[in-house]
Amino acid sequence: MKTPPSTSISIRILAVLWLASTFGLAALAQQATPTPPSKSDDTKSESAPAKAPLTPEEKKRADLLADTEKLYKLSQELKAEVAKSNKDTLSVSVVKKAQEVERLAKSIKDRSRSQ
Repeated sequence: MKTPPSTSISIRILAVLWLASTFGLAALAQQATPTPPSKSDDTKSESAPAKAPLTPEEKKRADLLADTEKLYKLSQELKAEVAKSNKDTLSVSVVKKAQEVERLAKSIKDRSRSQ
């Protein structure tokens, strides 16, 4: 028995959302570096030290973190659009956003494995 196309798409969207939330939470959990407390404006010296350039590993990590945050936002938008849609049909924008989420999740997955 073949499932209707709308059910198949819904299942794919749910799988992508699950993957996105899993990777997003895993990346955020790995980010355990505390940020130093910020100084108030009146305690700052006029010659603030220049930030050291990022190492390639730090840049990769920062890029992965930025993409993970983007993935999280996209998956939240997709979830909201799916909730608004009819139970039997999905709009083209929902399908395109699901494909974008899927592409970004795969990219993050591949890059995180290569580290």
